[in-house]
Amino acid sequence: MGNNVRKLFAAVAAAIGHDLNIEKFDDRLSLQKGCYILNSWGYGPDYKFNMYIHGPYSSSLADEYYKIGDITFTETDIPADAVENLHKIFDKGLQYVEAYATLLMIRDNSPNAPSDGIVKRANELKPHLKKEIEEASASLLV
Repeated sequence: MGNNVRKLFAAVAAAIGHDLNIEKFDDRLSLQKGCYILNSWGYGPDYKFNMYIHGPYSSSLADEYYKIGDITFTETDIPADAVENLHKIFDKGLQYVEAYATLLMIRDNSPNAPSDGIVKRANELKPHLKKEIEEASASLLV
């Protein structure tokens, strides 16, 4: 487990605005989604994610944060503007983050899919997030 892992985790904690307690489901969920979004923006270390009940999930990422324990938002080498952009996503709520990450994963795995097809698939996977998917797609799929 390298220092880069800690810096990636610290960037997510900074974007959320508080330390992350891995005993809390919402904090683990936030860390998974935040790391997925940062990975998709080119910030690593990279993890392999699969679609899961609450959006993208990486078992190797989970292994890392269980080894580390609670995560503090200390120094990170992720640029401040990326952390701020991630903060703006988290500011809209955890369901929005899940919708955003789901759309992003579908788009990344189907690069030639039209925007309406991506939205349709996201709604099939997450019908309870219809409003959040619509809102996230307006900023993500432009």
